[in-house]
Amino acid sequence: MKYRNKISKAQAGFSLIEILVVMVMMATLIGLVANGIGKGKTKGQIQEAKIRIGKLKGKIEEFNLDLGYYPRSLDELVNDNGDGNWMGPYIKEKDLKDSWKEPFQYSNPGQHDEDFSIVSYGKDKSPGGTKFDKDINSWDL
Repeated sequence: MKYRNKISKAQAGFSLIEILVVMVMMATLIGLVANGIGKGKTKGQIQEAKIRIGKLKGKIEEFNLDLGYYPRSLDELVNDNGDGNWMGPYIKEKDLKDSWKEPFQYSNPGQHDEDFSIVSYGKDKSPGGTKFDKDINSWDL
């Protein structure tokens, strides 16, 4: 009899309910971690877009110093516009796109008393938005 009790205790394992509870806890934890990683990626893309806008602003100012006027389009930073003072390319074609691979929106004259404005529509790729979908504007930097 004593031998039989030892065998049943040695064979005892986790019940189905205990296993399910652990699986639910693990799924919840994985979901929380994945959500945090997704937000971190979006924050990184927003920061990258701000940096790209800052770099682009500097290249537009460089263009202005060389030619005496601001470009009519961002394409003039990459391709010779025929002006004899053009000393470009000022930037690479790939740098004319934001973190979401969408072209920056450029206006000359700019908004908010700027000589020019640069806008990235952000994650949602459309004007407006809030939080992570908010537009990234050169006048806010």
